[in-house]
Amino acid sequence: MKFFISVILLFFVSQIEFNAVYGGKKYVSNLSTTCLKCLCHASTQCNMTVSCQKGFCGPLFITKEYWTDAGRPVLENDDPDRTNAFKDCAENYNCATTAVENYMAKYGLDCDNNGVTDCDDYARLHFHGKNKCTSSIENLNYGKRYNSCKPVLTFPRET
Repeated sequence: MKFFISVILLFFVSQIEFNAVYGGKKYVSNLSTTCLKCLCHASTQCNMTVSCQKGFCGPLFITKEYWTDAGRPVLENDDPDRTNAFKDCAENYNCATTAVENYMAKYGLDCDNNGVTDCDDYARLHFHGKNKCTSSIENLNYGKRYNSCKPVLTFPRET
């Protein structure tokens, strides 16, 4: 019982520290601003004027289902139940990236099964969604655009 209470207490303390350090935003390791910009480039060439087309909206081309799964983030002082809240968020880069961050925090995993969860996995997850992220993006226009900008891991040289 004592151990259980310690674990619960540790969770709440770490949550408070997390909120203090990250301002309540989700933190997803390996989901850098470079990766987010590349997902945007792969989606629409990061065209900030893209509206909704066949249910996909904004520069990150997100759907209402994706936005809902991401916790329905909205612009400041907006209401997620307002008719155009999804569209307005999706068409705003900062709000849309919040949706992507939330989605990746909720569903992120090693989609390509290489032992590391990184931008390559987030690219697959962003395009194919939570249920099909093991599918390749290589031969798709999205995949070709992603490969042109994807972050490259560099390791320090041994001296």
